[in-house]
Amino acid sequence: MILEALNKRAEENRPIRVGIIGAGKFGAALVSQIYQMKGMVVSVVADVQLDHAKAAYLSNGVWESDLLVVEAEVEVEDAIRQNRAAITEDGLLICRSESIDVVVDTTGSPEAGARFGVEALTHRKHLVMVNVEADVCIGPYLRRFADEQGVVYTLVDGDQPGCTMNLVNWTRTLGFEIVAAGRGTVYYVDDFEGTPDTVPERYGFTEEMIERRHINLRMYNSFRDGTKAQTEMVALANAAGLVPDVRGMHEPGVNLADIPKQFSLKSEDGLLSKHGVVELANSVADDGKTMLSDPLGMGVFVVIRTEHPFIAEDLGMYFLHEGGDGKNFLLQRPYHLVAVETPLSIAQAALFNTATGSTLPTPTAELITVAKQDLSAGKALDGSGGYTVNGICEKADVSHRENLLPLAFAKHVNLNIDVRKGNPITWDMVDTITDSYLYDIWKKQADLLWT
Repeated sequence: MILEALNKRAEENRPIRVGIIGAGKFGAALVSQIYQMKGMVVSVVADVQLDHAKAAYLSNGVWESDLLVVEAEVEVEDAIRQNRAAITEDGLLICRSESIDVVVDTTGSPEAGARFGVEALTHRKHLVMVNVEADVCIGPYLRRFADEQGVVYTLVDGDQPGCTMNLVNWTRTLGFEIVAAGRGTVYYVDDFEGTPDTVPERYGFTEEMIERRHINLRMYNSFRDGTKAQTEMVALANAAGLVPDVRGMHEPGVNLADIPKQFSLKSEDGLLSKHGVVELANSVADDGKTMLSDPLGMGVFVVIRTEHPFIAEDLGMYFLHEGGDGKNFLLQRPYHLVAVETPLSIAQAALFNTATGSTLPTPTAELITVAKQDLSAGKALDGSGGYTVNGICEKADVSHRENLLPLAFAKHVNLNIDVRKGNPITWDMVDTITDSYLYDIWKKQADLLWT
């Protein structure tokens, strides 16, 4: 269906016009993927480092002399009318463009995501939110606003929350119950304390690769210290209406065959107190050091349940791993293709006004802040992927009741008391937030949700 619709747009010379904000590793890869396709074009790329935006085009055969640097809305429209590739330092120009159909935010900054998200939706642009860090903070507000504007707000295919939502939708369409849904991790015993300084060694990155692919060391550190996986499970929970079973989830070390066994109820020799949860399947054994022999890796999964004996028998005959007294079965996809699959979400939004997955108007989970190390009063917090804090998935109502600080606000604020490693940080433990557009939007969202 998508292929036919894109081919038709190409034949009519009416491509989906995409504006991409953020030209780091993800954004640049997305530009390259769209250049392989018909019926969709990258019209403008924005990055505060203009050379990054330029490099995203140059790597796809665009001559530097053919690029237009745009600094005003009228210049964006002129470039699009001339079919010229445009670059800018100002992502708001993309959000305000009359000709752009879909805005993609890949910045990873919650503050930037708030500004670009609200501006894009104000101008009735479909918004593909790769910036999951913003989504887990103000996704419900952006979803409500998108609905009011008659446009799509969506998570992104290719990233684990979006890939898992594809399995979730398959499961619910066919009438199965979701026991647990989530993603794989590779999480060693010392990863919780990881810092940006250790990223090159942990990933094997050379200086040349870091420079050439615009590797964000803080972002990659958030992958290894556990924050990114926790963030993505908050996004999945809020899109699918699921919750964490316990704070931070169980995250056992499991081979594939053990996933539906471990993610079953305690009464069925599993870990869970209830069905309908988000979870993480660690590829590292419970000793925290040894890689398992047949893990999920960086794939995604859903544990489904059927009470019908014929269907259960059939699922077993198709070699699905089972658990839960023979009623739970594992669906899994061993990969997620970051940036490669993102155009599918762009096309869904522009062509069919549908989302890969979209935060529900009322969230079920929140990304809270915990201390990465023992922290003293007066210490400045430095946010996701840094040196001081980690993000943890918690139920939204618990976070509200306990006044827990969302991770998005644990940056450029000082503690006013000592906090021990692993303990949660509350709003009253930090300075008052000032001069933050993100906080202004979050307050509006809180008023909608809790008053």
